[in-house]
Amino acid sequence: MTLILTNADIERLVTMPECIDIIEDGFRELGRGEASGRPRSLNYSPLRPGEPDDYYALTTCDAALPSRGIHILRITSDRMAIRRADGRERRTKLAAGPGGTYCGLIMLFSTETLEPLAILQDALLNRWMVGATSAIAARALANPSPRRMALIGAGWLAPTQALGHCAILPLQRIDVYSPTRAHSERLVAEIQPQVGAELVVVDDPRAAIEAADIVAVATNSTKPVFDGDWLRAGQHVGSVQVMELDDRTHERASVIVARAAEAISYWHPETFRPAEVDQFRRWQPAWDAKLRLLGKVLVGAQQGRASADDITLFGGSGTGPSAGVGIQWAPAIVALERARERGIGVEVPSELFVEEFHP
Repeated sequence: MTLILTNADIERLVTMPECIDIIEDGFRELGRGEASGRPRSLNYSPLRPGEPDDYYALTTCDAALPSRGIHILRITSDRMAIRRADGRERRTKLAAGPGGTYCGLIMLFSTETLEPLAILQDALLNRWMVGATSAIAARALANPSPRRMALIGAGWLAPTQALGHCAILPLQRIDVYSPTRAHSERLVAEIQPQVGAELVVVDDPRAAIEAADIVAVATNSTKPVFDGDWLRAGQHVGSVQVMELDDRTHERASVIVARAAEAISYWHPETFRPAEVDQFRRWQPAWDAKLRLLGKVLVGAQQGRASADDITLFGGSGTGPSAGVGIQWAPAIVALERARERGIGVEVPSELFVEEFHP
């Protein structure tokens, strides 16, 4: 049987510490060469002639976990748009599905029987895996016992930055900044009851960054959100996507740690090229010597921080050759195991997905 799980199901089945544990195990397997992960591939389609800021994107990535006999596939069917307001530019997913909905799925395949074991909605797992992976990198790259974090951004991916880092680091204070103060206040109200660190809404991002041991950046901005010259020696910077960082941040980093060595791949008609293709591809050859892979750092095959004064950078989508890799959706395996134990989800006959004829 193939199990179907919704976001509401997943919320009952998986915790942040469990996400951190299984994702870290997956990256360690990658670092030892025991697993494989294919970074994101995007295929774009224009929706209306002459409107390059409104388009369709199909995104895929996958990973093999031989230790568990499972192959993970993540796929999203998105309508994307560039929106401008108050002098800011944002890359936004639009709720263009029936009834104002989105479409993102995680599929788990058995490498022995070939059948799909589970199909899961991806929104919550995507949110949690971003925070979990950022926290794993911070624990590996930040100076020991960080006490203060600056969180830049207060949108969909920002709350799990606080949850993930607080789950495994001794943070005492998190300064939260976004251009819209109400968004910061909403994040603090949501997350403060769930963490031990004090969350404080701030209006000065530079002061917050200068005071921080860890700078966590989680925005959908298409332009840099802070000046790399604000950073001081010894800090760790984590970012979810490269457009929010300036070149100066990359230049000042002693090491730049990525999730994968391969670049995101982009596909589109010859007559249509979304601006983000060029915005994401901003890696410079001068930074090649700084590049490390998270899995290799975790298993000690590559060095991360070399001194207490290093500025370390863990990059999100587009930072160097980094991209999201399928291994980050390994928490779906935990959700599947728990759902089977508790009788949660909807079962569909696997026979609907397999075939008698040679394809």
